[in-house]
Amino acid sequence: MNKYTHLNLHSEYSIQDGLIRINDLANKASELNFESLAITDLSNLFGFIKFYKELRKKGIKPICGSDFILSGENTNSGNLQLLVKNHNGYKNLIRLISKSHTLGKVNGNPSLSVQDLTKFSEDLILITGSIESQIGQSILAGKQDIALKQIEYLRNIYKDNFFLQLTRTGKNQEELCNQTLIEFSKNLGIPVVATNQVRFLAKEDFEAHETRVCIQSGHVLGDKRRQRFFQDSQYFKSTEEMNDLFGDVPEALSNAYEISKKCNLEVKTGIYVLPDFKTPNQSSEADYLKNLIQEGITKKLEVQKFSEIPGTYKERLDYELEVILKMGYEGYFLIVADFVNWAKHNSVPVGPGRGSGAGSLIAYAIGITGINPIKYDLLFERFLNPDRISNPDFDIDFCRDGREKVIEYVTEKYGKKAVAQICTFGTMAARAVVRDVARAQGKSYGLADRLAKMIPFSPEMTLEKALKDNSDLRRILKVDEDAAEIFEMAKKLEGIIRNVGKHAAGVVMAPSEINDYSPLYLDETTDTLATQFDMKDIESVGLQKFDFLGLKTLTVINKALVEINKSRGKINLEPIDIDEIDLEDKGTFDLLQRGLSTAVFQLESRGIKEYIVKLKPNNFEDIIALVALYRPGPLEMKMVDTYINRKKGIEKTKYGDEHVEKILKNTYGVIVYQEQVMQLAQEFSGFSLGQADLLRRAMGKKIPEEMEKQRPVFIDGAIKKGKSARFAEGLFDQIETFAGYGFNKSHSAAYAMISYQTAWLKSHYPAQFMAAALSSEMGDSDKIQLLLDDVKALGLKILPPNINLSLKDFVTLDNETILFGLGAIKGVGDPAIENIIEERTKKTFQNLNEFVSRIDLKKVDKRSLEPLIKSGALDSFGENRFEMLGKLEGALKFARQKTEFKESKIDDLFGEISDSIEVKDTKLSSKFHEIGKSKLEFASLGFYLTAHPMDEHSWEVRKVAPEPILSLSSGKHIQRCSGVVIAFKKINTRRGPLVFATLDDNSDRIELIISGDVLEKFAQPIDHEKILIVDGEISIDNSKERENLGLGKKMNVSTMLTLEQARIKFARKLTICMNNDDTSLLDENLKELKSFSANITEGCPVEIKYSSKEIDAEIDVGNDFKILLNDENLKKLVKNYGEKNLDISYFTRQ
Repeated sequence: MNKYTHLNLHSEYSIQDGLIRINDLANKASELNFESLAITDLSNLFGFIKFYKELRKKGIKPICGSDFILSGENTNSGNLQLLVKNHNGYKNLIRLISKSHTLGKVNGNPSLSVQDLTKFSEDLILITGSIESQIGQSILAGKQDIALKQIEYLRNIYKDNFFLQLTRTGKNQEELCNQTLIEFSKNLGIPVVATNQVRFLAKEDFEAHETRVCIQSGHVLGDKRRQRFFQDSQYFKSTEEMNDLFGDVPEALSNAYEISKKCNLEVKTGIYVLPDFKTPNQSSEADYLKNLIQEGITKKLEVQKFSEIPGTYKERLDYELEVILKMGYEGYFLIVADFVNWAKHNSVPVGPGRGSGAGSLIAYAIGITGINPIKYDLLFERFLNPDRISNPDFDIDFCRDGREKVIEYVTEKYGKKAVAQICTFGTMAARAVVRDVARAQGKSYGLADRLAKMIPFSPEMTLEKALKDNSDLRRILKVDEDAAEIFEMAKKLEGIIRNVGKHAAGVVMAPSEINDYSPLYLDETTDTLATQFDMKDIESVGLQKFDFLGLKTLTVINKALVEINKSRGKINLEPIDIDEIDLEDKGTFDLLQRGLSTAVFQLESRGIKEYIVKLKPNNFEDIIALVALYRPGPLEMKMVDTYINRKKGIEKTKYGDEHVEKILKNTYGVIVYQEQVMQLAQEFSGFSLGQADLLRRAMGKKIPEEMEKQRPVFIDGAIKKGKSARFAEGLFDQIETFAGYGFNKSHSAAYAMISYQTAWLKSHYPAQFMAAALSSEMGDSDKIQLLLDDVKALGLKILPPNINLSLKDFVTLDNETILFGLGAIKGVGDPAIENIIEERTKKTFQNLNEFVSRIDLKKVDKRSLEPLIKSGALDSFGENRFEMLGKLEGALKFARQKTEFKESKIDDLFGEISDSIEVKDTKLSSKFHEIGKSKLEFASLGFYLTAHPMDEHSWEVRKVAPEPILSLSSGKHIQRCSGVVIAFKKINTRRGPLVFATLDDNSDRIELIISGDVLEKFAQPIDHEKILIVDGEISIDNSKERENLGLGKKMNVSTMLTLEQARIKFARKLTICMNNDDTSLLDENLKELKSFSANITEGCPVEIKYSSKEIDAEIDVGNDFKILLNDENLKKLVKNYGEKNLDISYFTRQ
């Protein structure tokens, strides 16, 4: 039996096809005793480093390769395959792949030309000739002469590294192609090689692979027109199976093995390279870093000379520098400091730090971070540990609007070929894979949607977990064959690579070209280059990741400061430097203690507001602790409650040891931070901070064997320091329990600083801060509504949009008034806003005609004009919104005619057409009148700003639900209220679904708690626009803090109806008043009313009261005359008779 190596194999990283997970492949190859194996994903090396590492772990030689599409000017495209012989071949393959992605796409597919092959052929092996290749297509077309020319051309390029490929997968005409290739091989002396074009591991995976292919291509499995490119034989065959298949051509098998012996690539992993940092005066990186440290710390500590800094600082700086130089990271610190300081000097706000980097005093001294680590007990070893070699990793937050400028700066500085972003891989997650599979199987969208919605939305969610947790899902899979079929296939595909994207923040810089380390991928959505190796793999081959994060809050702070300092400048006040504000400001802590932390960074969620109100923070350390503690683990362990109770003196704090007290005093004996674990090990048991970091890591990751190893070391160390062994054991147990929940204090302190800065701005300059916060949420109407509620809670005024005053952003008119931004109106894009503002600078707009005739209708079209009118932005023209909507079509026609007249110069002869010409209202106005002003606002803004449905329908709502929410009281009895739902959240519990909704009636709000039973009876989706009538028991917390949290009133809902449902169910009688002296109109009205009652078996009895100058009478319309009071009929009645002439009486007991 001939030895064999698979040389053509697509993993899941091939994206368009391939179903093979690399871990599974390595295990299978080891099981089948393969000595070597190639990966040849389509035009990429996305999975190669993972493949390389996994196979080497199993003692199998990994072979690097790729399949390509070869395109030519006068020929069809065809496939070929390249394999790497050595490191030089690897570099050539990388360049070919990069070229195919960045410059070689044909019909969206990465492709190569023969010129590309010629240029980068050295140390590469070419295999081609199957029916998918250009050679194979020529053979099947009967053009053997052309096939021979193609073979000769490629042989001239690759010489002895050229092979003809034989496949026996069962494809049509495959054997005809094989026989011709064998003939060519004998005549030309070109070796043949057998491949199985492996696409999946086992034969039974074929259907799953076909489904994956259809998901990627958008086809349906059952579509007869769909091309079938794959066969069920393309699985990972054993050497024995390949020998059986090619027993008549044994040389094709042995050649595959011989090729594998030629391929000997060693990829250097675990190395660390950086671009050279050019220092001034040709000084070394180490000397330049020392100079920067001395200059920086002198400035930070406000001393004249470096020699004047306190000893603790000098000692810490010397220690950190020694570690940095020993590990060779001085260049890294200089590179980061350079682009961070460039950003600061070029008006790009930078955050105070993120992650463990804030623990470095050197980073603080040279401007990378903005928080003093000594002041807040932040540890350098948490960032760089001399006892645990790992790459440094500064995550830098930049203002969202300026992040790209910084990336452009480093790209220019180090060279475009040396800088790239990092690719990421999207996988078929639990919910998405169900939808994808259903689509590929041709199942109904409704079924797919129903199944997907039964799977909770969570990054950690799996189909197995969803099945275990959801009884409804288990039930539907038992009774519905289609659902079961979808789910079964989805389980096979769950987690498979679905697409390629770009890391949100990661950037790599190489000392030479990126192509020396990784192929490039072009992210077409942003037209930016990214490495084909993901974050872990790119670091494995030596490139250091730099995180350039865009933080929206920094943009908010910057915008607020620009407005604040502009105002301060007008009255000759110094501008505010946000980094120099008082960290003990009473006003800031008062704001937080009242729970007014909406828009305050990290402190704005409803849950954390409750803890803030309980805690009543009065110092910066409290905010650091809150940021650290408000996470699932500490919340579950009640660590936040313990912290609060001990701070308030409700629970006594016992330390039992002076060293323990020294370290845990700031957090009242609660182990809040990872740094405290390290300090306890150092102070109590004599660990070095490097050793303590290893203990912290073992405990945080809950590595049992490591913790057991550390226990006796900890206890022995404590005994040597004169501690009690029993106390030491108890302390170790306590640390072990809570260390896993400890948070990185460096990160917490840095983010707490941003929290404090935003709270300070909100406390002292609420209008400017809230305007900036509103402007940052332009695309999210729910968040804008939440912020507008907070604006009102702060006692500020919000003015509706105004076409003659508003800018794109929300702006302050004074310290108490915010003007609505045009950018928050749905459907009005930036080009439209820019054109309106540009034209407005010439003179203000006077009326609808003049406005429409002055703007550029290519930028501000009807789709932009309608939402402007609906939102109230044109109310300053003094016309009704409905009337303007009715006149809009005419105004547009008028504007177009005016433009035509100008272009034809007719107005030179007859004078300019006046903008005051009256444009007739069209039937549109009546259509819009039916909707109501509030619905216009909701359609254009996503919430109610100046109008409210409850005001528009109060004439009938208050008869069903008389009490406004404002006057509801607490009690065990059933009460009723009404309003519209402005926000709701649905969660799944063991007892079924539960909805928390906020009901607003324009007098106040109440939180509704709606059970699954009530939802089932309600039997329709909760709509933001429909008025609801709800009954239930009410509880009220009247404290001021609760009011600020928006949780003052709660109702456990027992019944819920829409206003329409309530009207139909409870209306006892409809009284219509008719006032007219013309009796003929009375006859018409009665005829029309009878049309309402036609074919109605159920409905509301009707009473008609007629009134004229001569008579007042009640008209008998008969007992069987009834009207179904649905919304449609009521609209018609209101339109015909007016609200004042309609009176609906309800049953007293409902």
